[in-house]
Amino acid sequence: MGSIDRRQFLKLSAGLGAVISLSGCRTLLEQIGRLGPTPTPMTAAAIQPSPTATVAPLPPTAASPLPTATPQPAAAPLASRLASLTRPASGSKLGVHVVFGPRDGLDEFLAQCAEAGQPVAVVKCVDDFEAAFHAKRFSAKSFTVGRVNSVRLTNKNFVDMQAWEPPEFSPPIEFHYATAQEAARQYYDLVKPIWQLNPVIDAWETFNEFSWHWPWQADFYLELMDLAEADGFRLGLWSPSAGNPPEEFYPDIARTCRRAKAHGNHIMCVHEYGLDGLLKDAPHSLVTRYRRLYKYLEQEDAVIPLVISEAGENAGGGFTGVETFLNDFAWYDEQLSRDSYVIGCAAWTLGDFDGANFMAALPALADYVIGRPIRFGPRAYLPLIANGYTQ
Repeated sequence: MGSIDRRQFLKLSAGLGAVISLSGCRTLLEQIGRLGPTPTPMTAAAIQPSPTATVAPLPPTAASPLPTATPQPAAAPLASRLASLTRPASGSKLGVHVVFGPRDGLDEFLAQCAEAGQPVAVVKCVDDFEAAFHAKRFSAKSFTVGRVNSVRLTNKNFVDMQAWEPPEFSPPIEFHYATAQEAARQYYDLVKPIWQLNPVIDAWETFNEFSWHWPWQADFYLELMDLAEADGFRLGLWSPSAGNPPEEFYPDIARTCRRAKAHGNHIMCVHEYGLDGLLKDAPHSLVTRYRRLYKYLEQEDAVIPLVISEAGENAGGGFTGVETFLNDFAWYDEQLSRDSYVIGCAAWTLGDFDGANFMAALPALADYVIGRPIRFGPRAYLPLIANGYTQ
């Protein structure tokens, strides 16, 4: 059948001017077939093979060599990459924060640092105070901070101790108070039995990141200091969240610190975090912000010792890995070493909290704190023996 191109077919279709039925389509296709040239009959003579053309061979060409990948230098072992990390000459101010959950290697970490004459600067415990007992057993020089998160009233009822608000807002439903002083007395009645059971704690925090009602909190702390001192306890004042306190409330912070400086040997606590990354990448409004506050306290003759009772990366969520963690906290350690009023920081965290457990970094962290070359890899520890029993 003869051939017709697409353009001829469209012209012919457009000229018909009507809808074509299926049988009409068949007729149309037959007509289209007759439009092309009629094939010429082939004779036997015509079907003769044509002479084969001789093709001159191409000259041989040299094969191109295959490209080879440029060799890349192998990554240096982790221990080599951490070899440049050195603690400040005055000693490390890095410590640990501990909550309930696994903390494998903590005793070895505490023991090694203490035996090397570099006791861990700070051990902060929330509700589970066992780590503080161990820290003090290895070295009395480790500064311990404790906080009670909640207190059991009955088998079913617990009271949250992290923030007691003014009565016109949302105080604990089980308690009724009209003033900050009354709230402090009721608060102290609840925590005092727990504090007495844990004499290894050097300073007790109260509220946790309670970052509002600053004047009311100041009145609360002034009353609580009197109550605590009468029983031989020290307080860790305030513990606001990262980026706090606001400068407009510095006078309220100062009046409590001035009172703490006068007697009682109380301390100040703050929290510092990189909210969406590392400590060293965070703005000064979040990390090393404490310097702004302490510049004001110096003017008010209200400087007291400071513990950064929580210091962490990624707003406290997720361990960043041994190398990143150590590099970041070595940078932070150098910052803390510049300020004589800083006792140390509690690195967030050991135990169960949002994948933040950094216990894998403890062996390398021990090397750093001690001031020896950082090793990395599996290590075997002999059982620790302290005070006559094996741990």
